[in-house]
Amino acid sequence: MNDDLILTEPDEKYAEEVRTYRQEFIDIGDHMDGCGALRTFEDPFEYIDNCQKRMQEDAAKEIGGRADQFLCIRKEDNHLIGMMQYRYGADPKFQIGYSVRPSDRGNGCAKWMLQKLLEWLEEQGKTEITIACEPSNVASEHVILSCGGKLIENCNYKGIELNVYRMN
Repeated sequence: MNDDLILTEPDEKYAEEVRTYRQEFIDIGDHMDGCGALRTFEDPFEYIDNCQKRMQEDAAKEIGGRADQFLCIRKEDNHLIGMMQYRYGADPKFQIGYSVRPSDRGNGCAKWMLQKLLEWLEEQGKTEITIACEPSNVASEHVILSCGGKLIENCNYKGIELNVYRMN
């Protein structure tokens, strides 16, 4: 899989893929974790512009604050498989978010994406990394555990029960 996928920053050349990715989640009523404000942007070009602005060190809170957004792209056809986000300044439990396109789930892409993000964070000097997911999200829990996550607490955030994991 390493040779088939890349993690890259949002770019206008992926606008149509972003549009269809968003629509697939809307069609099934699923969460768009790790996608920033994708749900609110019908125009993929505006979404990509927002992501690029948020990646600047001085990103304003009005646009969501600073966050690095990544697209997981299949090289052979530029198909958008998943998205990941690292949010600066957020509660450490909620700095990492990710999702995989529903039609592409079950192929190990989420594990590959999380491993790549953890490698990137290590390169950035981040040593204390936590991630949270709902207890009912068995697939995400499996991904987190397979990447070395250790359950450290259960919490309630805005009425949502979450399991919090420390990543190795």
